[in-house]
Parts: sequence; C-alpha cells; structure tokens
Amino acid sequence: MRVLLAVAPPKQTQSKMPDLGLGYLATALRKSGHQVAIYQGETDESLDRFLSMIREFRPALLGLKIFSLEVVSARESMEAVRTEFPDMRQVIGGPHVSIMQIDEFETLFPAMDFAIRGEGEIPLPMLADALDNRASDFRHIPGIVYRHGESWSATPPVRHPNLDDFGMPAWDLMDPRKYTDRWFFWNPAEVGAPIITSRGCPYRCSFCAQNIVGGKRLRQRSLANVLDELDLLINQFGMTDFEIMDDNFMMNMDFVTGFCRGIINRGWKITWSCGGSRLDNLDLPTVRLMEQAGCTILSVGLESGSQRVLDYMCKDLRLETVRVKTAMITRNSSIKIHAMFILGYPTETRQDILKTIAFAKKLDIFAATFFTFLLLPGSPEFARLLDRGEITNPPFRAIRIDSHIYAPQGMTLKELKRLYHRAFLSFYLRPHVLWRIFRATWHRIPVILKNAIRKWHF
Repeated sequence: MRVLLAVAPPKQTQSKMPDLGLGYLATALRKSGHQVAIYQGETDESLDRFLSMIREFRPALLGLKIFSLEVVSARESMEAVRTEFPDMRQVIGGPHVSIMQIDEFETLFPAMDFAIRGEGEIPLPMLADALDNRASDFRHIPGIVYRHGESWSATPPVRHPNLDDFGMPAWDLMDPRKYTDRWFFWNPAEVGAPIITSRGCPYRCSFCAQNIVGGKRLRQRSLANVLDELDLLINQFGMTDFEIMDDNFMMNMDFVTGFCRGIINRGWKITWSCGGSRLDNLDLPTVRLMEQAGCTILSVGLESGSQRVLDYMCKDLRLETVRVKTAMITRNSSIKIHAMFILGYPTETRQDILKTIAFAKKLDIFAATFFTFLLLPGSPEFARLLDRGEITNPPFRAIRIDSHIYAPQGMTLKELKRLYHRAFLSFYLRPHVLWRIFRATWHRIPVILKNAIRKWHF
C-alpha cells in the first residue's frame, strides 16, 4: 500500500526540523512492506502544494499528524483531501489526537476514517495491512478509533517497552541537510539534526499532557542504538550538530555519562544541545564531561520565580536548587543555559510575575524565553479551568505559541501583555546580556530580530 505521512501546512507554528515521529512511522510501515513518502509542510508552503504532493504520490492512505496548535489547518487540509480524493482513506494521529475523547472526533475531524491514539509504530502498519486485505474488522488493532455502525469505537493504546525495536527514523525520506533554517537562534551555522533517546515522563506538571501521550514511565533507547544513529547522521549526511528532543534527557544520569563517553571515545568533533533538562541530579563532574563531549546548550523549563506558583504547578522544583545548579554550570563550563518561563499561570498575580522576571535576571544564564499560559487540552490545569468555569473550549483559531488568550482571574489580557513585553525587555536590554548574545550568535542576528519583532506584535 502507498502511504503518505504528513504534517499539514502550518498556520500557527513553524516547521524547522525533520519530524522524528513521521520518520519512525515510515520505518515501521516499510518493515511491513508498504511504500511510504513524507510531506512536512513548511511555513511558506500552501494547501495547494500539499494537494499537489498527493496528486503526484497517489497514496491509498493519508496519515496526518495533528498538533493542538494546528487543529484548524489539519481540519481544512483533511476536508480539501476528502473533496478531491473521496476514496482515499485518512487516518489521524499525533499529540492532539492522543488526548481527545471519542465524542470529539465527529465534530472536530468529520473527514477522518480512522484515528490512532498513543504510539503509532505498532497500530499504523496493522491498519495498512488490514486495509490492503480489505478487512472490515479493526478490533485487533491497539489504539485505533474507527467507525462501528453509526458511532465510533476505540481500542486501548499501546506503549511498547523496547524502543530499539522501532529502529531509526527513515532519514532518507527527510534529509536533514534540507533544513537550513536552524530552529534556535544560538544554533551554529553548520547543518544539524534532531534525535530522541527516550519517551515517557514520570513528572506531574499540571500544565503538560506529555505523559498521556508517551506514558508515565521513562523508556530509554539503548546507548548502542542512539550512537549508531549519530554515526549514520554524521557519516551519511554530514551532520555536525544535534538537538536532543527528549522530555527527560537528564533523568537517567548513567545514560548521560555513557552518551558523552561514547562520543568522546569515537573521536567525534560534534556539538549538541538538549531540551527537557531538569537540573536536580546534575553534578559538576557530569557537567564537565558533557562539555568535553560537545554539549553547548541546556534548555531548562524553570517556569516561575515564585515558589508558590511552582508548587501549584506540581513542578517539584525548588528555587534554591535552580540558583545553585545554574551557577555551577555557568561558572565551571562553557555550556550555556536557556531558561523558559510561563507568565499568567492560573492563580498567578502581578507580584508573582514580577518575581519571575526578577528571578530570571538574577540567574547566571545565557538566555531566557517567556511564554504566556497556553490553553492546550489534555493537561490537569486545562481540566481544572473547565471545572471552575473559567474557560469553555480552546479557541483553536487563536492559539499559537506567542498568543495571549488567557489571563488569570484578577488580571486583564492587556496587563498580562505589558508584563510579557516587560519580561523580554528587562532581561535582554542589559549591556552585558546584549554583548554576550551578540558574541555568541552574531551569525544569527537576522533570526534574532525576526523573532523579537514577532514576539512584540503578539
């Protein structure tokens, strides 16, 4: 069967790196003998180009990955496909689909034939096999949502314990050399690629729904499997810089040290950065080992400078731990810390936000990014807001990374927006910070200015 895996042309987000999820699905489908292509819409690509790709490849099955920020784009793309290709089957998956309730599918995505919740590497090839064999019974497929008579039925999702069984993403279908607009302004000008070494999150942060998608237990790829992927990307595609996309890369410190020693022992002269970093377990010897292995940036979700708000978020993080660990890293290595904060969290006050701004400025960090709280479904906080009647449903057309669509009770959106701009200006408009940013990222100044202007307008 010919299968096209796609992310719809984005309206609210930017696509700046190969989509690892589609890459893993492509590998799984190929193992079952199916022919696969990947389409990943970029910011300058249109629905017409997406449809042109479908006309060219002529798939029997379209698999569309859906993010909460791109619900509108996905729905419009699916309806356009249904109009032009009425016989083509459509299956949806991805983060947003995994948190949806059964009664939402008919309303939100009426053009769909199937949905897969949770990991797709096992159920998607099973669905393609079933359709190839003209099956009408899909109850044996885990994690699938399908029409049963006049209503929708669903089977429980599956989370496979051994990630090595999934192999590597189909890098030949999403050549990383084509992604020249690197995703962060501090990335080097050299070509780079994302990788993921684990899935799952045991933490209980109330703003996040990741453990619904990936599970609450950390599942780690083997070191050999990860290093083999690096070797492939280095030697076949010329990659010299890597972004580790894990939610919890720093959770298993034995894996981190093994990863670093693997790079050093192979003599690779590469650089890498990682998101999803918690600083709790990090010690000075490991920091120095990471630096030796090429680590340049740690992105850490610090969220707030108010301990009360951190506790309300169930972040399980102490402000003093943040102060000590960030100082240890910055004063003893060349690794730069990028800290991320949420402004306007439910129950937060103006004073809480001012504490966050002041806290960010006191930390020994390289860069800070401030976001306002996003109304994304699936998280415990979203459910709480629904129960309290503060919100009804997410305004999907208005949601984007830099949108301001929610303010906590007692605060107006206008006031929150002023505090948002104040956070960026007061952090970055300091001579030593400006010089530090310029010295490290002068080659990316156009990107910095572009992002700064975009943030100012929202």
